[in-house]
Amino acid sequence: MNASIRSLCLSAALVLLPTTLMAQNSDRDAVDQVMQTMMRGFEAGDPTLILQVLRKDGVVVGYSPVTKGMMQVSAEEWAKGFPGKPADDEDKRHRKYEILDVTEHGALVKVSLDYPRWDGVDYLGLAKIDGKWMIISKSWTGRSKPAAP
Repeated sequence: MNASIRSLCLSAALVLLPTTLMAQNSDRDAVDQVMQTMMRGFEAGDPTLILQVLRKDGVVVGYSPVTKGMMQVSAEEWAKGFPGKPADDEDKRHRKYEILDVTEHGALVKVSLDYPRWDGVDYLGLAKIDGKWMIISKSWTGRSKPAAP
C-alpha cells in the first residue's frame, strides 16, 4: 500500500473512531439508565417502575432449589409479584450491577443480590428495540439463607 493511501486510511479511521466510541458510550450510558430505573423499581417494590424498562413479553427463567425445577414466567407476570411498596427489610438488602457487554443492539448485565434470606445473581439481557434499550430477559440463580437469629 503506498504512503498516500495508507495516510488516507489512517485519517478515515481517526475520524470514525471518536464517532464509534461516542455511540458505544451513548449506548452504555443508556443501558446504565435502564439499570438505575430497574434498581429503583427493586428498592421501591414498584412493578410500574420495573415495567418501564422490562418488556412485558420478555421472559424470566431460573432454577428453583426449593422445587428442584426450572421456573419460567413472562416478565409481566414476574413484575406483578412486586407488592407496590418497599420490602420490610429493604434497609438490609444490597444490590449492585455490572454492565458486562454492550454492542450495537444488545447488552448483558449482571446483578448481585444480597438479601437477608437470599443470595442470588440475575443476568439481564437487554435489546435496543426501535432505538430504546429494554430488558428482554432475566435469568436468575441463587440460594436461600437461614434466618438470622
